Amino acid sequence: MNAGMQLIKYITAFSIMIPMLIVGLVVGIFSRQLAWIVFRKANYIFLRIFGVTVKFEYDADPKALSKGGIIVGLNQESLLEPTLGFAALNRKWTSIFNIEYALLPVLGWVAWVLGWIIVRQWPKQSQAQLKRAARYAQNGGLVYLSAEGKRSKDGRLNPYKKGPAVLAIQSQSQVHPIYVHGSAACMPYGDWKIRPGTVLIRFLQPISVKGLTYDDRDQLMSVLRELGEAEHRKSPVIVANLKGIKTLHTGNTEKACQTSPAGEQKAA
Repeated sequence: MNAGMQLIKYITAFSIMIPMLIVGLVVGIFSRQLAWIVFRKANYIFLRIFGVTVKFEYDADPKALSKGGIIVGLNQESLLEPTLGFAALNRKWTSIFNIEYALLPVLGWVAWVLGWIIVRQWPKQSQAQLKRAARYAQNGGLVYLSAEGKRSKDGRLNPYKKGPAVLAIQSQSQVHPIYVHGSAACMPYGDWKIRPGTVLIRFLQPISVKGLTYDDRDQLMSVLRELGEAEHRKSPVIVANLKGIKTLHTGNTEKACQTSPAGEQKAA
């Protein structure tokens, strides 16, 4: 892939995004919803410049998301995924992030303006913020958490953390598991180049946690792990189909991602 062309695309993308992000930061002082719309549009433009298309599949009625709950990312493979997350939903959602992220220029400011929940390493403060996230979900909001907590370096699923299960049980909110297919083919771990291609975000069947207690957290995590592993086994086939190639070998997904046509994004 031509490094010069990649640099041109990055310069083009940031020259458009930075003014939009500044507008979003100012607007966000008065309206988080309007800021969300601006930030979402900026991320959409970024994906379009690099030729990345986002498609969606739902195992249940997408309207289930309107009731709020905990969105659990079953995999995390690429730096593209935060950008894809903005493209995934028309509706505003929140997330939990650490203080180090909050201090990053622009990215941290965006998260702060959107009202994302900052967690420090102090136990009392962390517990208070998690209770805040639980209340947000109880009131019909959407909270995103990654089950892995970090990107996979080799494509395998990392061990899952219990945070999503604990938060879901604490809030007694539905769990909305999602799996992202194809993001690593477009931007692999450790690479700065973005290849054009199609990414599929699958919203799996929601899981009810009504009546579950803290003691059931391991059982809930086992269910999420089974779902994640089942989707992970499908991933080479799904990525191959998205890219229009005959072979199911994952080694060919990079080539396919370079040649796939762009399409329209449709979000819930």
